Amino acid sequence: MANYAAVLALFTIILSIAGPVSCRAGNTTASSPAGTPASSSAGEAFVVQGKVYCDPCRIQFPTKISYPIPFAKIVLACREREGSAESYTVQGTSDQNGMYSVTATGDHEEEICDVHVTESPDSKCPEIMDDERSARVSLTDKNGVRGNTRMANPIGFMVKEVDPRCKEILAEIGIIGL
Repeated sequence: MANYAAVLALFTIILSIAGPVSCRAGNTTASSPAGTPASSSAGEAFVVQGKVYCDPCRIQFPTKISYPIPFAKIVLACREREGSAESYTVQGTSDQNGMYSVTATGDHEEEICDVHVTESPDSKCPEIMDDERSARVSLTDKNGVRGNTRMANPIGFMVKEVDPRCKEILAEIGIIGL
């Protein structure tokens, strides 16, 4: 019985070592010899996804009474690091749940890229936020981020008058005196 346990333990150790090695070997077919993903800069595409919401408390971050803004116009814009000349733009619109998804082509390693809202279709929530009017995204695969999907922080709009429920909601999360 002791021999059976020793053989089983040895077999388990061999599998635990051989398993990851074979998985790594299988992934090298999709990579270049240097181990970086095999794709050209011109043919790369990144999908940028995010949410547009309304802030009824005017605190510029989502709360439990924040709600999505459907059909809001967004723009993904990249600009040169030196200067402010835009080098690339893509427009999009949020869906009925306030979610958007736009595809950017090319590698933008040397550029600063942001997604921002342009105008609200919700007349009750018309003001563009100061702090969350835009979200920075990295559109390159040369910075350690894997995959081609980029999730942007929520961006949005504010109401003109603070919702009366906000005082209680903010107290629940420890914000007092606003």
